Amino acid sequence: MKLEKWHLSITLVCLLFGTLFTSNLKTQLQDFNPMAARNEGLVNIIKTQEQKNHELETEITGIRKSIEEYQLATAAQTELEPLQEELERLRFLSGLTKVSGPGIVITLNDQDRARTATAEEANLYIIHYTSILYIVNDLRAAGAEAISVNNTRIVSTSDIRCAGNIILVNTHRLAPPYEIRAIGNPQLMEEVVRSGEFTTLELSKFPVTLQVQDDVVIPAYKGSYTFNYATPIESKEGVD
Repeated sequence: MKLEKWHLSITLVCLLFGTLFTSNLKTQLQDFNPMAARNEGLVNIIKTQEQKNHELETEITGIRKSIEEYQLATAAQTELEPLQEELERLRFLSGLTKVSGPGIVITLNDQDRARTATAEEANLYIIHYTSILYIVNDLRAAGAEAISVNNTRIVSTSDIRCAGNIILVNTHRLAPPYEIRAIGNPQLMEEVVRSGEFTTLELSKFPVTLQVQDDVVIPAYKGSYTFNYATPIESKEGVD
């Protein structure tokens, strides 16, 4: 077979292409480093982990801040506990809380004859506000810690009075029978009460009773303390 010039040209081109391809492949193989590729993968993993750690640190910082705020709030509450206890004590002494304890229950009622008596005679057979007032004062003298009349709490500013034929306690209208409850030393209160107005009513044939009970419940005072003229004086050291 006769070789033409173009055959030689093609052969030379193929040899040149093969040489260049082989040289380039060797270069790429030389540049590829398995250890470097492995290190690059580890670097990516580390970067990802660092990002997650940063996110966790941010979350932990937020949690710690919340804990600190809670601790500050708790500390503030702890500091206020004595004031809260003192406030509750003052509320108790002012009659603003419902209480229970041993005591006595006194019941006063009009005589049956008051229903048929004339207006003038009826005054002889009905309970007057003065009788309630005297008994309440006797209970106070006996050291009663809490008193109520017909479920109305008696406090330092309470008034017991009448408006015509109506008896008022703390502006509340009362109707017979009148139930007076008191918490304190039952024996002492009974002794003092029986030496005063109660016995007078009993001897006058009024339907009155006195019972000692282990658990007397007295409601809280529902009114308000109003002072129109009195104002507190700031105390100064060494001055009463």
